[in-house]
Amino acid sequence: MYVHLDCNNFFVSCELVSRPELRGTAVVVANNNGNDGGIILALNQEAKAVGLKRGNPIFQVKRLIEANHVTVIDVHHHLYHDISHRIMDLVRETEMVLNFVQYSVDEFFGEIPDDNPVAIRGYLRQLKDLILDKTSIPVSCGAGQSYTLAKTATHFAKRHPGYHGICVITPDKREKALSLLAIEDVWGIGRRRVKEIRANGIKTALDFALRDENAIHKRYGVTSARTWKELNGVPAIVLASHEKQKSIMYSRTFARMTSGIEVLQRELSNYAVAATRRLRVQHALCRTVTVFLTTNRHRADLAQYSNEATLRLSTATDDSTQIIAAVTHLLQKIFLPGYQYKQAGVVLSDLQHTNSIQLDLFLDNQSQEIERHRRLMRAIDGINSKYGTNRVHFAVQGHDAQDEQPAGFMRPRRIEDD
Repeated sequence: MYVHLDCNNFFVSCELVSRPELRGTAVVVANNNGNDGGIILALNQEAKAVGLKRGNPIFQVKRLIEANHVTVIDVHHHLYHDISHRIMDLVRETEMVLNFVQYSVDEFFGEIPDDNPVAIRGYLRQLKDLILDKTSIPVSCGAGQSYTLAKTATHFAKRHPGYHGICVITPDKREKALSLLAIEDVWGIGRRRVKEIRANGIKTALDFALRDENAIHKRYGVTSARTWKELNGVPAIVLASHEKQKSIMYSRTFARMTSGIEVLQRELSNYAVAATRRLRVQHALCRTVTVFLTTNRHRADLAQYSNEATLRLSTATDDSTQIIAAVTHLLQKIFLPGYQYKQAGVVLSDLQHTNSIQLDLFLDNQSQEIERHRRLMRAIDGINSKYGTNRVHFAVQGHDAQDEQPAGFMRPRRIEDD
C-alpha cells in the first residue's frame, strides 16, 4: 500500500520543541511579524479555537490575539527544514518504507509492501511513535491503493479523533470514504477547477470517481484524469515529476565558524546562484527571498545568535543578479558583528511558473528589461553547462566560485501545487 505521513501543525510543533512551556496554549507562527506586519503561516488547534485562521494578516486580528493571549512567533524556515530532514532520516533508517520521498517540508510519501490493513496500521503506529519520540513532532498517517487515497486517508486521520492519527482506506471502504470527501478537498483538484466541477453536479470525490474517465480527461485535462485513476485505486502519479516545487532552500553548516560578513556574503551569493539555477531548470520564478544565520548552538562557551529576514520582491524573477541583490540586503539587515556563525542559508519561496509573471504597473519597459535579463541568464547557463559549473560567475561569489558547489545543501522541498 501507499502511505502518507503529514506532520501536524508543523511550524508550530517545531517551535514548541524548544518552548514546551507553550504547549496547551494558543500559538501562531507568522512571517515578518515586527510592527504588526506579516500574516499567520501556521497555528495550533488552540489558536484555531479562538477564531484565528492561516492567512490572517496580523494587524487585522491583533485585538483577537491580545484578548486571547496568543503567542506570535517569527517563522524560522531553517529550523523546519532541519527537523524535516531528521524525520526523513529516521524513517529511512527503519527500512520499513520503500521509495520514501519528501513531498513538502511537512509531508512524506512511500510504500509499504503489505496489503493487510492490520499490519499497515501496526507499521504506521511504529513510525508515528518513533517520530514523536525522537523529534517531538506529532504525525498523522494514511494508507491506500494510491498516493491520492493515502493522502485522503490522512485527511480523515487528522480530523477524526477516533482514528488516533492513523487511517487506512481499504478497497471495500474506498467508495464510502470518497462519498464523505468534498470535491474541493481532493488532492490534485485545483481551486480554479472546483467551481467548474461543482457546476457540473460533482460535489464529492465519489461523484468525480464515478464519472466516465474519457469525459473527465476531455473536460478537465490530463492532471484531473490522473486524479480520477488514483481515486479509483489505480496508481497514476509519479511524485518525482508530478508537482513543481514551491520553495527551494540551500544551506550549509560551515566546517569552520566565521565572523566575517564578507565570507557570509560570498557563501550566500553562491547559494543564491545555485537556487536560481534550480528555478530556471523547472521554469519557475521566485517572489520571496529569505536569508538566515545561526551560531553554533553546541558551543555553550560562545555567545549565541540566530536570525532571519524575508523580502517580498515587487515582481517574481529567476534572475540571479536580482536574487543576489536581495540576499545581500537581507544579510546586511540581520548580520551582527562579534558572533561566530556556523550556518547560513537562502530560501526562495512563493514560486510560480514563468508564464504567470505579473509585472509592476508603475515601471516602464519592464517586459523588455525582463527579456534582456533572461537572455543573459540563458547565456550564462549555456556556458556553464558546457564548460563547468560557475565557469562564468559573479564577482561577489569569489575567485574560487568555479570550483565550488554549495556543499551540504539541503534537498529542495516539494509542496502541493494549488
